[in-house]
Amino acid sequence: MRKTLLCFFSLIFFTANSQEYFPVNTEVKTTENTIYAFINAKIQVTPSIFIEKGTLLIKDGKIIEVGSSVKIPSESKIIDLNGNYMYPSFIDVYSDFGIEKPKAVPRSSFFGGKPQYDTEKDGYYWNDHIKAQTNALSEFKFDNKRAKELLSAGFGTVNTHLQDGIIRGNGILVALNPITTNNYRILDEKSAQYLSFSRSALSKQAYPNSLMGSIALIKQVYNDADWYSKGLSKNKDLTLEAFLNNKNLVQIFEANSKQNDFRADKIGDEFGIQYIILGGGDEYENIEEIKATKATYIIPVNFKKAYDVSDPFLASEIALSDLRKWNQEPSNLHVLNKNGVPFSLTTHQLKSISDFNKNLQKAFAYGFNKTEALKALTTVPANILGKSNEIGTLQKGSYANFLITSGEIFDKETVIYENWVLGSKNVINNINTKNISGNYTLSLHNKTYNLT
Repeated sequence: MRKTLLCFFSLIFFTANSQEYFPVNTEVKTTENTIYAFINAKIQVTPSIFIEKGTLLIKDGKIIEVGSSVKIPSESKIIDLNGNYMYPSFIDVYSDFGIEKPKAVPRSSFFGGKPQYDTEKDGYYWNDHIKAQTNALSEFKFDNKRAKELLSAGFGTVNTHLQDGIIRGNGILVALNPITTNNYRILDEKSAQYLSFSRSALSKQAYPNSLMGSIALIKQVYNDADWYSKGLSKNKDLTLEAFLNNKNLVQIFEANSKQNDFRADKIGDEFGIQYIILGGGDEYENIEEIKATKATYIIPVNFKKAYDVSDPFLASEIALSDLRKWNQEPSNLHVLNKNGVPFSLTTHQLKSISDFNKNLQKAFAYGFNKTEALKALTTVPANILGKSNEIGTLQKGSYANFLITSGEIFDKETVIYENWVLGSKNVINNINTKNISGNYTLSLHNKTYNLT
């Protein structure tokens, strides 16, 4: 009997040319026609749909079936999760991943020279702080080290752009798959257009040199673009053309504070645009006004560290407003959610990605709901980008971006074992469950064999 079984496996191994039956335990891209079946899993399909004992099938980087009674194809490579959990990988909708922020160049007027007012580039807009022609893809270089940090924190997709200038051009949507190429990991080459009140670090132009000037310049661009679109200009302006080409993209405005939230929203109201607004974490202070903007927000979780007040003389120099903010800002997410303000979460401005989950735990202690946290990291950012059918859930047809965890995702003791992106496994922590890290089962003709 033993010899017969060995001959059976040998025959399959040497004669099967059109189908790959035996899994290869290496960190490589999923091979064509390979079906992985994850069984006996607790699957959080969406924040509101949970399957207690489910099966998820993936093939060619996408989910082909999920449910509690899924028929598993005979050629599938079966991975028994033995009751472990599966969640959609997180999405960061505001990132600079893979795109280096430029270093500031000195402005000549600071050193006794004449201030510069005109652009040095022919064929582009007269103000260099307007950079609508910037294409994030041309600036992008995959960052393996940072990708590992983000994967460890649960992220599978980031929306990244060059964070420089007042109008910044388009961003790109990137899957954090370290073992493929940009041809596969770039999910959208033009995911959004970005704006801010901040000058470009690369320009020496003196104007604008104030917040009021930035607001005036943004309004001027909208008016100039409208005039240009009517064919009234004798000269070609590549910046305005790019700005017009990007006008139908998602418009994301970096505000960074509650007062700038209002300023950005008023600009949008004037020109009939509903911005997605990157907030400053202090929205709780004016929540009724924030709610009235009817905007969707992107909220950083970069809470202030506790102040050292052991020295009474140094402690006396700390402003009361700073102490109040340190004490209250972890409540921001709860207050926003309680008042029905839609928002996603971002790692923006965090010095260490590992602080993200720590700060999120602090927000939970201040009343933030864990189901709402999952929405803010999956379905809300996917909806912001218009990608709800591709990312943010474990529904059929979505990309195979998912986490395998020891327990409920936001429990303090939960361990992320693996983060699969586009159907490729990224091991975060070793798992004790059989058939996950290197041990698989093989299903052939309705019979199951252990392969170790």
